[in-house]
Amino acid sequence: MSFVQTKTERPPEGLARGVLVAPWWAVAALGAAVVLGAIVYLALRARRASKRAKSP
Repeated sequence: MSFVQTKTERPPEGLARGVLVAPWWAVAALGAAVVLGAIVYLALRARRASKRAKSP
């Protein structure tokens, strides 16, 4: 009786698994920029909404 086993190769652990390799600090900087941009955008929207509510 013969058993056929499938061998699966897995990529190494960590962030550098895709086609484009980036260091961890670049991923962290991009994430921080996205979060900061969202905060600034929401703050500007809230400021604009409060100005509209005050000037009837």
